[in-house]
Order: sequence, then C-alpha cells, then structure tokens
Amino acid sequence: MNRTLLYSVIFAVGLTGCATQRYTWNRYDSVLLQHYRSPQESEVFAESLKEIVQKSEEAGNVPPGIYAEYGYVLYEKGQYDDAVGFFRKEHDKWPESRVFMKNMISNAQKRQNSETRKEAAHVKAQQ
Repeated sequence: MNRTLLYSVIFAVGLTGCATQRYTWNRYDSVLLQHYRSPQESEVFAESLKEIVQKSEEAGNVPPGIYAEYGYVLYEKGQYDDAVGFFRKEHDKWPESRVFMKNMISNAQKRQNSETRKEAAHVKAQQ
C-alpha cells in the first residue's frame, strides 16, 4: 500500500469527530511533520508514536487513527503480532475504521504466517 495514501487515510480518520471532542494529540502533528521531512529517522518516529499512544491512553482520550498509525509502524518493522494488537485497538475504539482495520489485521496475519513458514523452512534446511 502506498505509504502516503495510508497516512492520508489515517489522518482523515483522525479528523472525524474532532470538532466535538478533545483528544490528547501530544505533539502528533509536529512528530508526523518531522517524519515526512526525515523519513530515514523511522526509529525516532516509532518511539514518538509509542509515547503519544501511552500518554493518550493515560489521559483516557486516544485520538482516532493513532492506534492504526502506530500499528502500521510496527507492521513495517516486521512486528506483526504487535501490529495486529494496535489494529484491533483501533478497530474496537473507532467503528468507522473497522473495514480498513480488518484488512490490515488480515494482511499482518498473512505476513506473520509467511515469515513463520520461511523461518521453519530455513531451520529445516539447516538440519
């Protein structure tokens, strides 16, 4: 999936409902802007998103799209099980994202299964 398209969708989902509720965005806009300017610093972006998620959960007002975005960062890092967990959180908290999150969960699970099969084949070949 095109990364720009994914971020656009997440951002659009994030904007829904913002006029009537307050969320703990915790510098999300500046973190995202910095990531766009320096995409090679993906680890900094991942850590910043993790912090944003934690602070938002502590405040009890996680903004729409944040779980999905952090899940996608984990997905890109190959941490498929963790990614699925955050996709599920987004799915459960924001009904309007359910179709998209179901697809992301399915994709992550397929990738995890594929990686598991590759690892098993590699171990078998080593024996």
